[in-house]
Amino acid sequence: MDAKKIITLSFVLAILIVIFGSLLKIMHWPYATEVMTIGLLSQLVFIILSLTEISKSDKIDGTEKFMWFIGFIFIGTITGLVYILSARKRIITN
Repeated sequence: MDAKKIITLSFVLAILIVIFGSLLKIMHWPYATEVMTIGLLSQLVFIILSLTEISKSDKIDGTEKFMWFIGFIFIGTITGLVYILSARKRIITN
């Protein structure tokens, strides 16, 4: 499996696990906190992989890299969605 598929899969899994954990938390079911923790850790894995990919890119300048870093730190899920759906094609080097 190549890096592109791993990053996309980690994002999708993180979102699904966090949504499922949130549902468990709302319903006050057992193990909700553990599921939420797993989801947030998988989101962290996605963010680290994405930031590594962005920092290695030669196609964007330092200012844009800095903006991606700030976006992932403060609003990770929304930034991740924008990154996966539109900007990744432009940023990654082949």
